[in-house]
Amino acid sequence: MSQELRVEFKMTVASRRPAPKPEPDPTTRTGRRRQDRAARKARNLALAHYIDSLVRSREVADLAAVARMCGVSRARVSKVVGLLEVSEAERGGNSPRF
Repeated sequence: MSQELRVEFKMTVASRRPAPKPEPDPTTRTGRRRQDRAARKARNLALAHYIDSLVRSREVADLAAVARMCGVSRARVSKVVGLLEVSEAERGGNSPRF
């Protein structure tokens, strides 16, 4: 009455880290998007430094004044200036800007 039970299966286990993706070719659509994104980030960071210098030199009273001058919302100006804090954190600095 005893029966032998046998189960066989194959299992493939992936590595913990996926293989790195190759850098996209700048002539492809993905490569151009990545370059455009990097350029936009660089421009916004440069603008953030400029706005910061205006406020620190007291040429403008505050970020609300900058927003009025540029014709954008205060939230947009705050978001751009917030890039300074992100870049400080990436570089390892810990001093608050405002």
